[in-house]
Amino acid sequence: LNKSLEKTCNPILWNKIKEIWAALEKSNPSIEVHFCGNTMEMQNGEKERANASLSKYKYFNVHHHSLDTIVNYFVERKNSVIDEQLQIVDKDYFDRTDGSIRGLICTVEASEIVRIITNPENPKEVRKEIFNDNVRVYLSRTNKINRRIIETALSDRSPLFWYLNNGITVTCDSFSYIKGKRAPLVELKNIQIVNGGQTSNALFEASLNSEERLEDVLILVRIIETKSQPVSLAIAESTNSQTPIKSRDLRSNDDIQKKLEEAFEGMGLFYDRKDGQHSNQPKSVRVDALSAGQAHLAYSLDLPEVAKKDRGRIFSDLYETVFTDELMADELLASIKVLSVIENKKKLLQSSIRKEEKFNSAHMFLIDGAYHVLFAVGQICDAKGVDRLNYQKAITFVPAAIKYISAMVEKAQRDDASFSFNRYFKDAKTKTKIAAYIQGMEKGL
Repeated sequence: LNKSLEKTCNPILWNKIKEIWAALEKSNPSIEVHFCGNTMEMQNGEKERANASLSKYKYFNVHHHSLDTIVNYFVERKNSVIDEQLQIVDKDYFDRTDGSIRGLICTVEASEIVRIITNPENPKEVRKEIFNDNVRVYLSRTNKINRRIIETALSDRSPLFWYLNNGITVTCDSFSYIKGKRAPLVELKNIQIVNGGQTSNALFEASLNSEERLEDVLILVRIIETKSQPVSLAIAESTNSQTPIKSRDLRSNDDIQKKLEEAFEGMGLFYDRKDGQHSNQPKSVRVDALSAGQAHLAYSLDLPEVAKKDRGRIFSDLYETVFTDELMADELLASIKVLSVIENKKKLLQSSIRKEEKFNSAHMFLIDGAYHVLFAVGQICDAKGVDRLNYQKAITFVPAAIKYISAMVEKAQRDDASFSFNRYFKDAKTKTKIAAYIQGMEKGL
């Protein structure tokens, strides 16, 4: 790392460069180098020179692209045609036709879906080509919703799966079955799963875990017959574009949320239980539930690293931690009032950097460490015996909090050549060090 570049490099970019170098210190890094031309690839001589320059380095992979290869990368589709069969459960099906489009709604066993998406050449893998027309990519069990699908399918609640899941949409060139028959077998030509890819893949993962636990799982399937590619793509888009209900909105009618809204109303403020609920009101009199919860995590609950990196968890697994029955609007108000002062300083810093104006480089940490400054203010309040709810007084401690953290960051930078703000403020140990440092400074140790 050429540290002399710091003098001429954009400070935000410089911090990212240091993060990249830190990543390179990990074992077996992989570096993918892509040379992209506006129309054609590099000329052969230049291509060979680039390849020779980089091939001597370990873990480097070089790729060359022309405009055509880039376009093909995004539009390429495997041309394999998939013909399959689906066994319907009993007489749970309904068929209708409208002009050139025909549809069938039915119930099938989850094992049927698992079977048709299983790669015939490797039963441990899904055959991805069956999802070519699906506009979404499977997010694996790490995704919260997919994890719940798997848990439901494998739990004692599996018989409720049909009622809890939205089902799967399949398009095909044609389908046929014997009408009036119980549990008919549907013949499908050139099928694509255009909606329900997450459900299908989650069921596949569940089957790898415990195939027998899926025996009681039924799922709703909608089959649409059309040979028109534009119609098929339109179905894929429309069935995937229905806006999901966010965790925040699911919680918006909880008693605690309504109580907070009422309490803020008494203060002349508008509490947004739902995203954009009071968008017709000035920002100065609005309190956003998510932002307030984030500030509360750092200021009142002493979890600045969680507030920084796990905002999405506030209305999911951290909800009961943040929004307890005992939570008062005053606590949220104090948190956001102090944070607003810190955020204003952060915005001024960012503005100066963008405009290439003079700025205090010792305050660069504010971009990643605003919630730790908020945490530090709370620590100073405790050390001085000041109630954290007294935000007017707490705000006066913001300069001291910035000064303390600035000193700590400066020392950490000296001690660690690969230091990065992002990594430093994501580390749970950092808040412990900040708390100890402030206690020592306030006691004059």
